[in-house]
Amino acid sequence: MKLWQKTSLICIAVLLVIVTACSAVLLIHSKNSILELTYSRARDRQKSLASSFSEMAGYYIAENDSWTVENSLVNYCFSRFADSSSVLMRGDETLYSGVSVNPRAFLPLPENEYSMKIAEREIDGRNVLIAGSLVAVRNTSYAVYVVEDISTTYNSIVSLAWTFAAVSLAGILLGAGCIALIMHRSTRPLTSLAKTARQIAGGDYSMRADVHTGDEIGALAGDFNLMAEAVETRIAELMETAERQRLFIGGVTHEFKTPLTALLLHSRMLRRANMTDEEKDASLEHIEGQCEWLERLVQTLLKLITLEREIERRPCEVDALFDTVRQNTQKSLADRGVTLITHSGGGTLNCNADLIQSLLINLVDNAAKAYDTDAPDKRVLLTFSGDTIEVRDFGRGIPKESMERIFEPFYMVDKSRSKKAGGSGLGLALVKRIADAHDAELTVKSGVGKGTTVRVRFQ
Repeated sequence: MKLWQKTSLICIAVLLVIVTACSAVLLIHSKNSILELTYSRARDRQKSLASSFSEMAGYYIAENDSWTVENSLVNYCFSRFADSSSVLMRGDETLYSGVSVNPRAFLPLPENEYSMKIAEREIDGRNVLIAGSLVAVRNTSYAVYVVEDISTTYNSIVSLAWTFAAVSLAGILLGAGCIALIMHRSTRPLTSLAKTARQIAGGDYSMRADVHTGDEIGALAGDFNLMAEAVETRIAELMETAERQRLFIGGVTHEFKTPLTALLLHSRMLRRANMTDEEKDASLEHIEGQCEWLERLVQTLLKLITLEREIERRPCEVDALFDTVRQNTQKSLADRGVTLITHSGGGTLNCNADLIQSLLINLVDNAAKAYDTDAPDKRVLLTFSGDTIEVRDFGRGIPKESMERIFEPFYMVDKSRSKKAGGSGLGLALVKRIADAHDAELTVKSGVGKGTTVRVRFQ
């Protein structure tokens, strides 16, 4: 099936749904309006009949009239205003009726309740509207009914429905023809565009699409005309991507090579029989440190990979989380002479505690590394407020040109300092991955010589 045919069918289906829905809404509205008008006229007729009968009967009937005289006057007064749809009853006795049904059987009126009642009933296969109310005349209650056959009204509604259906069908057929014609003409330039695309795909990049429609198809033709020029650019981008991958692999290799080289060197030194105990202890201590560094590097790389999976979250006390971070960073902070100041306010976070702990340890560790050795006041502030965790230092800060790349794996603002401080360039990349896994907003504000503030705002 061609595109213009598919598009025409979709548009015709949409037209069918819209026209059908609009016709149904209009028909329902018309039906309700007609029935409401019929109900309103029946109520007005019953109200006028009951009021007129009550006033006239009250005027003519005296308290000392006999029962026979009162019955005659009641019938006379009611007949003056009644028509073929009127019914007058006293209790179960019918005093006047212009219809063949007993309205009380279908619409009973409670005693001492003089408000109007109205109902629609199906009687002998016909729709009948009954409106009635009680009228008090000389301490006697009379039931005044108006019984109207509204079957013709429903027949009119059915006729109106058929009219709506015929008009809707004619509109749909006419619209379908117009849609098919318009779609066929509108998609004709695509044939020419497809031919040009096949020639370009075959390697003839000098070909250009000769389509000038000024619409989306014309814009698509313009994109095709840019295809040949874009090939060279795309190749360059692919080569750049390959170079980035090579550098990434080289960075990983380098990060592993440094501790492995040190391990190999000191293990060979330990095999020397003439080493003193102090030299052996120093070599073993260095080996231990390199192993710890290598272990941290491996764990970080594993976390970077496994964070692609969905994480499990649970409510976590921020106070306990901060205490864990303090315990895990206590030795490294003490070695650098940095003081950790925390304030949480006793809040709770819905998170993965292990991952958030890793995030905070990395941020606190980075903040501690931001100070020079001779800095006079080395503090790291770890605070929680509302839904935001903040880690702040007052160290060297991050240059503006490095801000956009700080979350890239293996990127270091100052490689020489980071290497001396034991950094691998993976800490902030891990922080970014953990924040993304929690759907948290990660923002960094920094200035050279003014320190850095990292905020993690949870949703």
